Amino acid sequence: ALPILHFARKRQIQLPADSLDGLLQHVCCKEPCSLTEFLSKFAHFMPAVAGDQEAVRRIAYEFVETKAKEGVVYVEVRYSPHLLANCKVQPISWGQKEEIGR
Repeated sequence: ALPILHFARKRQIQLPADSLDGLLQHVCCKEPCSLTEFLSKFAHFMPAVAGDQEAVRRIAYEFVETKAKEGVVYVEVRYSPHLLANCKVQPISWGQKEEIGR
């Protein structure tokens, strides 16, 4: 979540909280929930990273780094390039502006 806070500040995007603990309150599910409720959490942080290759790269790197520190030797990660892109994708997801040449 720290990279999300960093890139939100860098891109001047308002998040529901400005601290790690505060953000986690908005993006974590504390008990089982519906798929709709789970997916709604993405709206809190996707605008901060969608369309920013540096942000996506850093988050991916830090995820793998964390798993290695935890002793995990195999992990599968799923992501949606469509939702992380913001160029020539219709509709542009999460309300971010289209940035050509990134």
